Amino acid sequence: MRDLGFDLRRLGGFATRTQLRAMGHSARGIRSAVDDRRCLALTRSWVSNTDANPEGVRALRLRGMLGGESALRSYGIWVSHDTGLCVATTRTASRRLPLNGREYRVWREFEESGHGEHATWRVGVVEALAQFLPRITDASHAAATLDSALHLGLVSPAELTQLIQRMPRRIRRLRNRLDAAAESGLETLLRLAIVKEGWRVESQVSLAGVGRVDLLVDGWLVIEADGSKWHDGHEATVRDRGRNTALVLRGYRWHRFGHGQIMDDLGECVEVIRALLASGRPMPH
Repeated sequence: MRDLGFDLRRLGGFATRTQLRAMGHSARGIRSAVDDRRCLALTRSWVSNTDANPEGVRALRLRGMLGGESALRSYGIWVSHDTGLCVATTRTASRRLPLNGREYRVWREFEESGHGEHATWRVGVVEALAQFLPRITDASHAAATLDSALHLGLVSPAELTQLIQRMPRRIRRLRNRLDAAAESGLETLLRLAIVKEGWRVESQVSLAGVGRVDLLVDGWLVIEADGSKWHDGHEATVRDRGRNTALVLRGYRWHRFGHGQIMDDLGECVEVIRALLASGRPMPH
């Protein structure tokens, strides 16, 4: 007997009754799982695990699917600001339910993806990017999202080229400024700000005795972008201190910027880098 919860997890936590029946679940078994609260009935067609993505649950209940920035977040792609729930809906959809204050709709490009055995609870990565990028006014933040998608391998260079050709001019200009090596959006924002100043910068450089660093400016200044996920806690602090020591002993200078510094005052970060570069390269010990 098939495990309904397991099959739902395989599909990302969501499935239509048609999909589940195609996998061998009976209509009676699905109804029983809903009645026992082992899964949730979201619409007449859609069911989900009880711990499924909350934004996906809301989008399906609104008779749409997860789109734009919300879909990108669900794939693990970096988005600089959470501006609300993006619900992707077909232009021909009937009975569009009212939205709350932090919810908005976008129109879906590929309407057939929401039906039959191939139905899905979120748009694909390329379509999500196509819905999201035109809404971004700061091109560097758009570049950070594209770098993230490239780094995760969720969009190919060929798909990216086709996508960017359809975007506004400010997005098209980004093509030669993207870097799939970037491991975070914060790193991309810093790198582009450094490039704008005319300084030479390399991403994700491996240094002997130190390991990989986020950014290396002019061959000797190491800049790290510390997101809270990887740099909180005692063990992370001990590891970072060891790396800092190794950098100093090998003739590098270093500086770390936190999430809030990069997102809220990127200009000040640039001034700090300028001051560090002006001090000159130290001699190795």
